[in-house]
Amino acid sequence: MQQTFTPNDIVAYLYGESTPAQTRATEAALAADPVLRGELTELTQTQASLPRVRFGARRRLLSVVRNYAFGPDLQLSV
Repeated sequence: MQQTFTPNDIVAYLYGESTPAQTRATEAALAADPVLRGELTELTQTQASLPRVRFGARRRLLSVVRNYAFGPDLQLSV
């Protein structure tokens, strides 16, 4: 059975967000499919053309978010 790859699969591979198994499958498919390699090249070029954004949140805001996330007030409701 041949696996098909979606743009999301290729983007996950590009950003290093795929699982090791997904990475191996993607690399095998890239080695065998010139069309898929072309799509990866296009996405890589698009990624390179995006402006670089720096996140600079205030320390107090980060502290509040961290305290909330790890504090006793966080309750999961099901």
